[in-house]
Amino acid sequence: MKYAFSHYLLTVAMSSAMLIGYTACSDDESGNSTGPSQQPFDESSELPTITSISPIVPTTLNVRVNGDGTLMLIEGGAKLDLLDTTAIPTGAEINFTSAKLILAKITETGEIVKSPLTIANDSVTGPVPNINWGQYGASITDNNKADCGSFRVYAVYNASYDSNIPNMYVSIDSTNFVRDQSFCEVIPETPTQTPEQIAAESVELVSAVVNLGTKSSEGLSLATATTVPTASADIVFISDDLTGKISMYTQNGVQITPYSNNRDKNYDDDWTINLLPPAPAHMSDFRFKKGGLTTSSDFESFMFYVAIGANYNAETGDGFYAFTLQSKSDTPDANGNYALSILMFKKK
Repeated sequence: MKYAFSHYLLTVAMSSAMLIGYTACSDDESGNSTGPSQQPFDESSELPTITSISPIVPTTLNVRVNGDGTLMLIEGGAKLDLLDTTAIPTGAEINFTSAKLILAKITETGEIVKSPLTIANDSVTGPVPNINWGQYGASITDNNKADCGSFRVYAVYNASYDSNIPNMYVSIDSTNFVRDQSFCEVIPETPTQTPEQIAAESVELVSAVVNLGTKSSEGLSLATATTVPTASADIVFISDDLTGKISMYTQNGVQITPYSNNRDKNYDDDWTINLLPPAPAHMSDFRFKKGGLTTSSDFESFMFYVAIGANYNAETGDGFYAFTLQSKSDTPDANGNYALSILMFKKK
């Protein structure tokens, strides 16, 4: 029996990203904690048997972890090889009947176990002609530091040209990804302040908005809070031609890192463009980890970054800057340039 495609509706089975419990991960970033769950994951019983013949062609499965590690977006999917005459009889109308994502954890010893993290929008019911997990919003959310380490996502695809046999063809794809142990670190509620932290509370900051582009031969001068030619800029912002994704790199000895305010249980100081620190802001409003400083990074729109100049002085605030994306043009111009507005803070 062929599917009458117009008689079916695509439904996405929504599964909320609920987190089971709360467990602090090791402070040793080289470790690979198995988290709060040690229940084994048996592939032979958890996954269906694949068919030896299948017209299902998986596209690259990938998990992209955002800047603060709280959101993991699942991309990729599968399509059908309609020219596969071995699997598809002439005149048959084949579709995906279902697809599902399954998450597991990989321990240091390579054992596959279960994780308390879950995948939202983890399944699709058909018939549908192709699967695109990014369009379905498949993702993993963890704001509670529930589990870190190495993970594996399995994608199970079923297809058929007979509605009475929905699992006529079964294919399984998988990919591994790492959620760094630092995203599960717990910062003490009342940590002992260092002399640097005490000094930071007295350093007042002022704000400025700088407008620039991703392909306009200009970048950001931190000290002057202005745009300057790319060759002399401290930070240069660039965009991907295909995805429009923004990234950045530094010059002149400047280093950058995401602020670490969002890595504790205090949500009141998780600053974004929609939640700014009370005026006047101080250097202590933007915490950061020196070990995370780097010269290039993705530029996420929902968080602050700290920039440190070559002249950085933790007690005086010289060479200290914090910045975030205030706005970005919806589409690029004819040259592929995105217009950006950067909100930044610097020493008064």
